[in-house]
Amino acid sequence: MKEEKKKNRNIGMKILSVGIAFLIWLLVTNTNDPVITKHFTDVAVQVENENALTDNGYAYKILEGDNVSFSVKGKKSILNTLSIEDFNVVADFSKLSLTDAIPIDVTCNKFQDQLEINLGSVNTMKIEKDEIVSVNLPVNATVNGNVADGYYIGECTTTPNLIRVTGPENLMEKAKEIRAIVEMDNIKENITVSAKPVLYDENGDTIESSQIEMSASAVNVSVILWKTKDVKVKLGYYGEPESGYVITEFDYEPKTIKVAASDEVYDDLESVDLGEVSLEGLNSNYEQNIDIDSTTFPKGVILAESTTSIKISAKIEKIITRRIYFENNDLKVKNNSGYTVTYDASNKYYMDIEGAESEVNSAKVTDFDPWINLSGVEEGEHEVKIHIKDRDGFTELGTPSIKITLR
Repeated sequence: MKEEKKKNRNIGMKILSVGIAFLIWLLVTNTNDPVITKHFTDVAVQVENENALTDNGYAYKILEGDNVSFSVKGKKSILNTLSIEDFNVVADFSKLSLTDAIPIDVTCNKFQDQLEINLGSVNTMKIEKDEIVSVNLPVNATVNGNVADGYYIGECTTTPNLIRVTGPENLMEKAKEIRAIVEMDNIKENITVSAKPVLYDENGDTIESSQIEMSASAVNVSVILWKTKDVKVKLGYYGEPESGYVITEFDYEPKTIKVAASDEVYDDLESVDLGEVSLEGLNSNYEQNIDIDSTTFPKGVILAESTTSIKISAKIEKIITRRIYFENNDLKVKNNSGYTVTYDASNKYYMDIEGAESEVNSAKVTDFDPWINLSGVEEGEHEVKIHIKDRDGFTELGTPSIKITLR
């Protein structure tokens, strides 16, 4: 009996010892490897099964839930081995609700059953559905870089030149063009290269979305080089200024510009004619800039420099008259047959001229070389006319006859 009681007492002690050992182990374990919480913030949410929406003719815009934060609770030894790459943060569009919300699921690639994962305040992705539409947009080539000296890009074409773009209606309403960007450096021969088509809006900003599809994933860009040369600029005017005014100067700059030309016209190209500007009815100086671009020139010729305009100026002055007086010694005698010329004391020497104000006011007697012609005039008293030299810009309104005596 005593032995049985002793045996039972030993079993109880053993059980108690095991229990105490477990508690000690649990205490040590929790002390050395405690349960902690790790936080992950601003994590991108991956979308799955978009076709659940797109197959029904819809696109979408994410209103909320494209990034989330969550916490993970578990053993320190486990959490210390985990990084954000070990987690899958997914919105499955096959679970789209009637309120256009998709639950966000966070799972771990390992230790999933030993972790407690809790999403933050945002636990669903909220979207706005949009119709999928298609538009045809032009493809324009953009060339970056320089060609070799003496050459210029004469033609740049794309194949295809139109691409059909399919995507959300709100994005397609903004779409304006597709650009194929080509990089080049110091080329001196025609080339054809492949480029990626990129969608742009009317402000020149790119439009990017995984929901956009294009009918072509690549564009062939053909670049044709033309030779350059300096040619003269021809520019004139037409029309008459207001009555009582005159055009005294007409000028423009530059007089030469650099152009590029196709082989068909290059050799015969010496100048470009920019036509005429109207000065009709003006009564003051005229200044104007004429914009020039490739449309200004004949077919097969384009501008090959940074000049974008021709600066024109015309000086328009009032017409005035003036009487200029002079002396005996200002007169020259022509065709004298050896006579001595005596001038009458009553003579008045002058000439009346008309012309542009600035020119008339600065005119001098010597500008006109006044003279008398004695051809066929014999000895005695005579009345002869004073002559003056014709000068551009002046009109002679009259000179007097004078009395002379030849001996």
